[in-house]
Amino acid sequence: MTTADALKIRQDYYDNEKKTADDEFMYTEALTTLIRESGKPEYMAELAWYYCGLKRFDLEIKYLEMAAECGYGPAYEELGYMWYYGQHGEKDYKKAFVYYTKGADPDRFGNPGSLWCKYKLADMYRYGCAVEVDIERYVKMIEEAYEEVKNAQYLNEPYPEIALRYAGILNERGRDDEAAALLKRAKRFLAERLAIDPFWGHIEVMGRIVRFLYKLTRYVKQKGDFYDLFYLTETPGRYMVKRGAKKLYFEVTEENGEKALCYDGRWYRKFSDFCQKATIDGVKFTSIYDEFSEPQRVAQKG
Repeated sequence: MTTADALKIRQDYYDNEKKTADDEFMYTEALTTLIRESGKPEYMAELAWYYCGLKRFDLEIKYLEMAAECGYGPAYEELGYMWYYGQHGEKDYKKAFVYYTKGADPDRFGNPGSLWCKYKLADMYRYGCAVEVDIERYVKMIEEAYEEVKNAQYLNEPYPEIALRYAGILNERGRDDEAAALLKRAKRFLAERLAIDPFWGHIEVMGRIVRFLYKLTRYVKQKGDFYDLFYLTETPGRYMVKRGAKKLYFEVTEENGEKALCYDGRWYRKFSDFCQKATIDGVKFTSIYDEFSEPQRVAQKG
């Protein structure tokens, strides 16, 4: 297979909406050819993420490690997250520390380094994962990371994640108004990202941002938005949002300390679970978050 053949097969694969087993096989063969002929880590990472979708984690790790050896930043990020969170069933903080450290190293990429790796490396110093707890170092790393990301223009930049941590530092210093303003901007930024990709990890970050915000400031109904349900649904009750003239109701119950949320006859473990799975007219709620009115608590039925 020539490089030209491989590129065509790869493009045909993406254009094909009804892929067969043969199409899948030819796609992997094409990527293998492109890796061999070009040595580009982008193709290694692409093949890794393909195998991740198949839950072939051994092959995912193999190709991510190949990409990392080529200095490919996203591979360091992915490997760090994989081992830090035990995404495939096994946590290894030492490995996570190695990958985050390499990913955050500006000399490795000829640029400022991966901010995703930088703030996670800071977390490891904060919580003592594979290293001794070092709060001073954590604060310094987050302050530096915030300076780099504070004017973020692209949704794939970790502005909300770093702003959340920097807001915590401001809160510790008694600068709650600044912290709240930072969280509000992070909330807006992350809402736009979730409209494109409701990844569970980013949904969890949104929940943390909203709950922290309303620890620092009073909830004002007239200024609320869809994601304030993260805060409101902490309390059992009945809640409503409007989409145009249509009213949508959420029932939150609690039993033996476990909360559950019901919408349209379906139960969800919590609001983050709802954000990841629920749809309206075949569209994710997160994709049209700005079409809903501010949420409000309403009287229980009956």
